[in-house]
Order: sequence, then C-alpha cells, then structure tokens
Amino acid sequence: MNNSFDSTQITPNIYLTRNESEIIDCLVDHQEMPKDFDENKVVSFFNGKDFHLVLYFPQANDRGFQMYVVRDFSIHVEDLFVLRALFSQLIQQGYSVNILKKAHYRVDHLIHMARTFRAMLHKEEIISEDDY
Repeated sequence: MNNSFDSTQITPNIYLTRNESEIIDCLVDHQEMPKDFDENKVVSFFNGKDFHLVLYFPQANDRGFQMYVVRDFSIHVEDLFVLRALFSQLIQQGYSVNILKKAHYRVDHLIHMARTFRAMLHKEEIISEDDY
C-alpha cells in the first residue's frame, strides 16, 4: 500500500490524496475548479473510467482539499460500497456532517448507476449479471 502524509491507498482501487497541487491541477484540467472557497464543496467527475470525488473544507482549523479516486469504478463497485461505508462512519462520528452527507449521496447514486456506466464504459466486453 502507498501511504504518506499526503496520500493513502485505502484499497487497491481507492486512492485518497490531500496533495493540493495534485487536486487543483486535476480540477483545473477537468474544468471543475470552484469559483469561491467560502463554503463546503463536493465536486465529482470522471476521468476515463475513474471516478473522482473532491471535498473542500473551508473551516480555518481544517481548511483544504481531499480527493478520492475510485479506479474503474463501474467494475469495482465493491470499492464504492467501501467508500460509502467510510462516509457513513464519519457522519456517525460527527465529522463534517453536511459535506460528508453530500459525498455519501454522490457515491450512493453512483452505486445505483454502476451497471449503466459499465454498459457504456465496457461495451466491448461481455459482463455477466451482478449480485448487488
């Protein structure tokens, strides 16, 4: 596992980074950079087959970005469940409830749409029915 102060490999397919240069570059490259930084932000976008979820915390004591990347998310749906459970646990513990609820919703929505995304992203492959 790749672990450092700025980044963590949560699972083989979920990567978390707090490296603001990396996150800002990614946001700018995908034209997703927020215009203001006065309130919580949740930004999600796709880069190829990967799902990116960026959280911005404006509070002075915890200001900054976090970016979660789920590699080939439509195939690795179990990792979306892990990410959703992580957000649920943090919400239950009282951490940044409003922003984490938004992030939880985005991941939950993506879980429900995974089969559709898989059909679009992996149309050249024959995929068997899932059990989820």
